[in-house]
Amino acid sequence: MSHKFNQRGIKMQVIKVFSNQEGKQSLIGLAPDGSFCVQFFNPGYLVGEINYPNKSFPYVEDAAENWTLGVMTEETIEKYKTTV
Repeated sequence: MSHKFNQRGIKMQVIKVFSNQEGKQSLIGLAPDGSFCVQFFNPGYLVGEINYPNKSFPYVEDAAENWTLGVMTEETIEKYKTTV
């Protein structure tokens, strides 16, 4: 598995990636404290990152997949995203 730094500067292990043909992508990361976060991308830029500290992996997986399927919107990410 690869590693990536999240918006808070914490090294996270990327454990699953979703993408679609239009270039939308979501990365599920596992932080050292065991919590999950998802980074949501449109082609060429990070839309935002949402932390899911008390959620199960299936819950987080659904959120990540919903982004690539077009169910989750940029407005939803803006509402819940992590701010630095």
